Amino acid sequence: MWLVYVLALVVGGGLMLVQALSGGHDMIDAGHSLDIQHHGGGPGVLSIRSFIYGLFTFGFVGAALHVLRITGHGPALLLALASGVGGGLAAGLTFARLGSPSASGAASLHEAKGRQARVLLPCTRERPGKIRLELGGQEVDMTATTGGPPIPAGALVVVVEVREDMALVAPAPPTGGTS
Repeated sequence: MWLVYVLALVVGGGLMLVQALSGGHDMIDAGHSLDIQHHGGGPGVLSIRSFIYGLFTFGFVGAALHVLRITGHGPALLLALASGVGGGLAAGLTFARLGSPSASGAASLHEAKGRQARVLLPCTRERPGKIRLELGGQEVDMTATTGGPPIPAGALVVVVEVREDMALVAPAPPTGGTS
């Protein structure tokens, strides 16, 4: 049985090394058809990547228990299986959580629609300018154009639409107070 543990340890560890050296470009987790918890971000719980972590954990725990004779053959197998399943699930849940958009803190430029911004460089229909607005707790500069008359620098605008990282803006309605 020790050969099964060592093979799992070597194959799982080798594939984890390949993943680490590939820079996280999902070369091994290319197929998302196995994912049961995929929210558009990271791999799901039953991804190939989480299986590799479970395989490594199974091999590591099984080899340690069997080779060092800490337990008998039966208990070593049961503990190795439980550890492998637990390690795979923990890795899958961690990857799914880290891959979710809410974990990254990054804001999409398409979230700018409807927000107010300040014009940094004048915007015209023919020549894009630049605006600054707050997205996700950060100040973001975007190129912007207008469908109406030119908008001077310093003016407040509202983002009407975002297409290919270019904002279409209109002058912000006056926030007038009554006097």
